[in-house]
Amino acid sequence: MTHTTDTLVVGSGIAGLIFALKMADQGRVTILTKASKGMSNTRWAQGGVAAAWLESDSWRAHVEDTLVAGAGLCRRAVVERVAESAKKTVQGLIDWGCSFDRRADGYDLHREGGHSARRILHSKDSTGAEIVRALLGAVESHPNITIREHCMVV
Repeated sequence: MTHTTDTLVVGSGIAGLIFALKMADQGRVTILTKASKGMSNTRWAQGGVAAAWLESDSWRAHVEDTLVAGAGLCRRAVVERVAESAKKTVQGLIDWGCSFDRRADGYDLHREGGHSARRILHSKDSTGAEIVRALLGAVESHPNITIREHCMVV
């Protein structure tokens, strides 16, 4: 069997699904996954996603908290890039259909780990499963994306 595609994505975790969605407007995308499409390490993530979401918080404070918690093992430039783009990235997940827990006044933000502010968005204790659910929904509804399950790449 022959299959032609413009972009080949190996893996159906969060990185593969987001990359496929970003590339799909530029041509045909094929995702290969070694198991069922919803089975990835992303699915098992329980905690939440950190982003300086509130006006009273800042991505710079998020950076400092991460560097302290990282005990000298983090590369500052990488932490800065991730923390600065975190709110936009989480908003992208929401735009693709991810449902984070809410309260009457907004998202139910938690303060976990080394964070000095409430900046953890979560979906009960199954955040990874919710992210995979939402991204798969967006992928499956996109006419330019094909998912091929139970494939091995050599």
